[in-house]
Amino acid sequence: MEFRVLGPVEVWGAGRRLPSFARKPTALLAAGLVDAGRVVPVDRLVDAVWGEEPPATAAKLVQSYVAALRRVLHRPGRAPVIVTRPSGYLFQPEAEKLDLWLFQDLVERSRMETGRSRHAAAADTLERALGLWRGPALGGPRTPALRVEATRLEEMRTAAAEQLMDARLQAGGGAELIGELTRLVSEHPLRERLRGLLMVALYRAGRRADALAVYRDCSRLLRQELGVEPGRELTELHAQLLAADVLGPGNRLPRLTPEPAAATAGLRVPEQLPAAVGRLTGRRAETERLVTALTQAGGSGAEVPGRVCVVHGMGGVGKTALALHVAHRVATSFPDGRLYADLRGADPARAAHPGEVVAEFLRALGVRAEHVPGALSERTALYRTMLARRRVLVVLDDAAGDRQVQPLLPGAGGSAALVTGRRHLTGLDASARVGLGALGPRPTTELLGHLVGTDRVAAEPSAALDIARLCGGLPLAIRVVGSRLGARDRWPLAGLASRLRDEHRRLDELCAGDLDVRTGIARSYRGLSTPERLAFRRLGLLGPVDLAPWLGSPLLGVSVAEAERLVEALVEAHLLEVLDPDDTGRIRYRFHELVRLYAEERAYAEDSAADRWAAVERALRLWLTLVRHAAHQEHRPGRVPRTPDGDVPERSRPPDRPRRLLDHHEPPYPRHTDGFLPRGAVLR
Repeated sequence: MEFRVLGPVEVWGAGRRLPSFARKPTALLAAGLVDAGRVVPVDRLVDAVWGEEPPATAAKLVQSYVAALRRVLHRPGRAPVIVTRPSGYLFQPEAEKLDLWLFQDLVERSRMETGRSRHAAAADTLERALGLWRGPALGGPRTPALRVEATRLEEMRTAAAEQLMDARLQAGGGAELIGELTRLVSEHPLRERLRGLLMVALYRAGRRADALAVYRDCSRLLRQELGVEPGRELTELHAQLLAADVLGPGNRLPRLTPEPAAATAGLRVPEQLPAAVGRLTGRRAETERLVTALTQAGGSGAEVPGRVCVVHGMGGVGKTALALHVAHRVATSFPDGRLYADLRGADPARAAHPGEVVAEFLRALGVRAEHVPGALSERTALYRTMLARRRVLVVLDDAAGDRQVQPLLPGAGGSAALVTGRRHLTGLDASARVGLGALGPRPTTELLGHLVGTDRVAAEPSAALDIARLCGGLPLAIRVVGSRLGARDRWPLAGLASRLRDEHRRLDELCAGDLDVRTGIARSYRGLSTPERLAFRRLGLLGPVDLAPWLGSPLLGVSVAEAERLVEALVEAHLLEVLDPDDTGRIRYRFHELVRLYAEERAYAEDSAADRWAAVERALRLWLTLVRHAAHQEHRPGRVPRTPDGDVPERSRPPDRPRRLLDHHEPPYPRHTDGFLPRGAVLR
């Protein structure tokens, strides 16, 4: 099965073109093929098919279109073309069966031939590459998302045409290229590189006056359209023509723009990693897993899909410290540079725009500021091209979400990315995922000893353990404590432990300069939606208990399904921790102690006393009803049997009674004097 996107989208099989799909499935296929080899999120497919006004059922329609495509594209005994992933779909045509991949391979081969001064061979290879094009990219798509992709592909096409003309001139061409160069200049009048190539061809044909006229026209147009003068390379070429320097076949042509081949020839080796923490405690297993994932292809030099490793966890748990520790450890496996960006994703108001980050990376790699493309798609294409044949490690710290990260990831090749974030970033096709939790008591006290001195910890071991417990094993909290105790070497550990025991003051105590536990949690809180914030506050009212997700239903006055969705949103933001299943096999949740204190703090600050009490009362009424029902079950003949240890056998476990109780009466819940439900309510 062959796929073509360099023109109208087509699928070929057994040497013949298959009948076209309907417009919307074709748009979906196009969106998948232009990003083949990577997971394409469902929302991106929705944008590609419907644009800015998708129907409410868009996600389900995407599923139906994918099913229709699979019925045609999948063949028995062959690898599937479209693979379902948790966050979207992976489109994976066979090697050399996608014309876009063939085009890119041929362009890259021509660059290698140019590097060996085999200009005629490079020109022939580029002719083959451009011969794959059959018309406008994607056949002129309708939606903005696909038009952006089409523009990106057309930019690649024009760049290849420029390289072809350059190679022909370097191989000795001249007058025979004037016609094609004139056409290209008329189609792209602001591209200075094409203007320069046309000037060289005209000069070689003995038309020096016409070559100088091309420069004057370009200079006038740039001033009128952009208010700028021609760039240094074109100006230098103009000066050479004025001086009547010979630009014959044997002379080296001036470099007119930093096309990918030229830009990468002088590629800088960026060293942007911040310093690693002095000592990383309690993360040995996580470190080894990430090191292995990032260096697994390091020795062979083979081309592999760009590796992506994700580190996720709550604020202050040490994601950045782990990422920088690993990055410095594997630095020698990435000899072509280390890029770093703080994406500021924890604060939605300050989150970095991916276009700005890519531009910074391009400048770090040697592209001059005036030559950085304007559109995000063009910047990303140039960025991935520059990394394609190199081994660069890209560290993306504090990511807000998948959309922010996707344009910053390297493409196929030897480069890799290490991403950290407070969310799980499930839309990224990661080769390794590491979820960081709080440290245990021993590594927490070890970290405290490293910060304040092992002698002080040894002198007050009980107080040190209390501090570790009251900080919940959160590295940021321990660093705050270490900073405060380190600045006051006469303070006893027991004194600070005593102050931390007061729940109303604990978050106040965990602040030292720029290190502030409350601020870190607040950033995650601000990233929630209004219903998610309310769920966070209401669950925090229940105290340090294990939570079942259905408890959100009486607390919030919503359905069980909505309560479970809100709980999962808090888990995604790492504001709730997932516990092991209970003895009935159901998942339970718990707040980290410091997060719970913040949730309770926000509840008292944002909700009235009446609202807080009403929410807790609804939960207590439900619990009371459950207790009464359990007592009733214990006195009924044929009650649920138990093992001698008191466990409920798997086959005899009761159904999900809280869900049944809640589903019996949808909100708003009625209030009765005899329990949460009306007298006589039946459990089914």
